Order: sequence, then C-alpha cells, then structure tokens
Amino acid sequence: MEKVALAPNVFHLQSGTNMGLVIHDGHALLIDTGLDGDAGRRALRILEKQQARLAAIVVTHAHADHFGGARFLQERLDVPLYAPRLEAAMMENPIIEPLYLFGGAAPIKELRHKFTLAEPCEVDHRIAPGRLEIGPFELDVVSLPGHALNQIGVVIENQESRVLFCADAIFPEQTIEKHKVLFCVDLDKTLETIEKLPGQPYDYFAPGHGPAYGAGPAIESICRANRNRLEEVRDVVYDKLDEPGETSALVRHVAEYFALKITRPTAYFLTRTTILAALSSLEKAGRAAAFARNNVVMWKRR
Repeated sequence: MEKVALAPNVFHLQSGTNMGLVIHDGHALLIDTGLDGDAGRRALRILEKQQARLAAIVVTHAHADHFGGARFLQERLDVPLYAPRLEAAMMENPIIEPLYLFGGAAPIKELRHKFTLAEPCEVDHRIAPGRLEIGPFELDVVSLPGHALNQIGVVIENQESRVLFCADAIFPEQTIEKHKVLFCVDLDKTLETIEKLPGQPYDYFAPGHGPAYGAGPAIESICRANRNRLEEVRDVVYDKLDEPGETSALVRHVAEYFALKITRPTAYFLTRTTILAALSSLEKAGRAAAFARNNVVMWKRR
C-alpha cells in the first residue's frame, strides 16, 4: 500500500482498492476500507506511523472491495461507520451484492467469495449529500451515482487544495484495457457523473482504483476514456440488435468484440450487469425494447 500525499494531511492510500486518509490533531478519518481485514491492517500500520487514532470511517459504496475491511476495523477499534442509506443496507446485508448479480436468486458458490460477499458490518450513521462534521473533520458529501446506485464522493478541503475522493466514478486506463467492460448498474447515471467531474472545482480527483488525477487535462482525459468506453459498449449492444437477441447472446457478442476472455462465472455476471445497464439505457431512450418469444426474453430495436 503506497501513501501518496495530495495535500497537507490528506493522503491517497493506493493498492488494489484505494482508500482515503485524512489526519487532524492526531485523529484520522478513513474513506473506504479495502477488500478485507488484511487491507484494514495495512491501513492501521500507516496510522501508527502517522501517530494518529482512527476516529471514523466513511464508505462510498457497498461493493465488497470497498468495505470488506470495515468489519475488522470495527471489531478492533469500535470505530463509527458512515455510509449512504441504500449502500448502508447492503453493507449490513452483504448477501444483496451476489443476490442482484445472480438475478435475485440464492447466489451460487462462485459469487460467495470475498470479492463479491464481504463480512457484514453495522453502519452507525446514514449520510446524504451535503456538509458533514465528524469530530474534528469537516467534509462535503457529493452524489456520484451510476457505478453503484447510491455511490457518494467525499470532498476534503484545506487552505491549500480541495480533494475529491471519487470512489469508482472513474477507472484508470489500466482497468479499461484489462477488463474492457466497466462495471455499472445505471449507465446513464454513470455517464452523467463522468460528464460533470471535470467541471468541478477540485484540485485532485482520487478514485477507488489507480492514481489520483489533477484538475484540467488529467481529469478531462481519463473521464473521456471512461465515457468513450461505456458509450462504445452501448453502441456495440445496439448494433447487435439489428436482429433480435437474448441477453446471453449480447454478452457473448460484446466479449468477442473486445476480445474479452470470460473464464469465470463471476466475470460473466459482472459483464452481464453492464450489458443490462446498456439495454436499460437504450430502452429509456426509446431505442430498444424487451419482448418474449418461445419462452425466452429477447431484445430488439425500436
């Protein structure tokens, strides 16, 4: 885990899944907790070196890789946990994540590992966009929906700069090239979130994966890359609808288009979620519709 200073006492803890760390008068605020207890332990070691005591945790959204370490930290330190309302319900009932990936049915074993099923934790405070005071910390909570329905970002401001910890609103180029199809549950909301980011008055944008980006060309470039890829996925889905097809055929078509090798059920269900989000976007725009034929749900152009 690499500790990158973005402003005085404001750090981006970069690893497989990033965290944010803010320190004030010996107290620490952690933004997200990583995948598991090991990630939590690494964060605590950094706090020890900073001679800071963890005062609170804010979780941006309820995906296992972003709150999987919360249970360990709560049990170790009895630290209060803050999260947006819908995400809080999922954190307290983490079976919801594999449940929705598996279409609402009892999830299979493949979806019951720590990458999609975190340990449950108790959320002490439900939060909404706006100004928030947590002990000595003052922060702004901003809405960043799309990747997750109720995803938030956290703004930390001091005399020198303003930092937005923007969760999974954007992904780095490495992720775009590796995974090809970026995960989202609402493609339209994701695009709206991406579109507004470059115009926001922040000096740094610190996402949940990859490096932090400065204002201006840096954030504009990565937002463009994310937007282009999501729009490309939607266009590939729409182009395939020149003939009616079912969802599994659309997933296969998109995977083949991007030369994506889906070798695990988990990867399939994650990819399918984004394909369904693209179909939902097309249906909302009046460009696609679902219908039933021969006991199979199909999709067609409108």
